Amino acid sequence: MIYSLGEMLIDLMQEGTHYVPYPGGAPANVAAHARRSGAEAVFVGKISTDAFGDMLHATLEDHNILFPLERSHKNTAIALVSHKNGERHFQFYRNDTADLSLNLEDIDKIPFSTNDILHFCSLGLARENTTRAAHHYAIGKWKENGGIVSFDVNLRERLWGSLNEAHSAIKEVLHLVDIIKVNETELTFLSDTEDILKGMKRLQTQGQLVICTLGEAGSQILKPNGDMITYKTDAVNQIDTTGAGDSYIAMILSSLSLAN
Repeated sequence: MIYSLGEMLIDLMQEGTHYVPYPGGAPANVAAHARRSGAEAVFVGKISTDAFGDMLHATLEDHNILFPLERSHKNTAIALVSHKNGERHFQFYRNDTADLSLNLEDIDKIPFSTNDILHFCSLGLARENTTRAAHHYAIGKWKENGGIVSFDVNLRERLWGSLNEAHSAIKEVLHLVDIIKVNETELTFLSDTEDILKGMKRLQTQGQLVICTLGEAGSQILKPNGDMITYKTDAVNQIDTTGAGDSYIAMILSSLSLAN
């Protein structure tokens, strides 16, 4: 089973001069993609009782990835996603929102089993709140039970008080996980080098599987034994890259889950 932990929110996607609400949030995306590929997967996170929360809750049910938790009376977090010259720009509205109220009691409801996979992203670590504590608690319980822990850095700078705070919170958990996924920018941020191989080796402090996505250049995977695998991509017309990294890591986790 894959338990994808963290936030589910509303993406207000720019479509011409309008913004249209869509269900979003990297952990929820990962659970949905993994389920579609045939793996057992659920999303674990707090959903609001507001109208947007009803939309998100229905989406989880439709995709059969709902892990039942008590819903929060706080508002749903919103991400405003605009595009300029083919690049995405995010503006977040996430102050004391429902997703930030995940707690230790929620984590205790998860039936941990050996070889289960826990997946999370750095948004669950942003700011001191019950959600950050719940993430650390979940990581500890997973390691105690012999599970696999996957971490997609998925850095969103605007959600942190400072980049120093983000750097510290992310580096604090890197040695605790089994899989690390970054993009080129995140790799440089965490390893202090633009050399892909050197940067990946710097992150691999405990024999982790390290994945770096490189956009149109494909991706590279550093295996625990030190071997490097390079994947090239076919040229396609880029329309919207939102959620691309989520689908990528979902397929990795799905393959691991189905192999167990």
